[in-house]
Amino acid sequence: MDWAPVLDFFVTLAPWVSTVFMGLGGVVVVGTCVDSVIPDEKDGGFMKKAFALPIVGDLLNRLARFSPFNIKDKK
Repeated sequence: MDWAPVLDFFVTLAPWVSTVFMGLGGVVVVGTCVDSVIPDEKDGGFMKKAFALPIVGDLLNRLARFSPFNIKDKK
């Protein structure tokens, strides 16, 4: 499922929604960084498992786009 139109619609609803999405995106990026630093034997690859979930993984990938730590150009 493509979450971009849904998330773009929610951003237009209220000014605070983009702030919430930035916070959630930041949590996703920090979680991914922490997961990459910790060996998989200790944590079991928690972010890899979250990204592998059918709906949640797609949503997490889209929320990472809103992260303030994301240095790529936003489309």
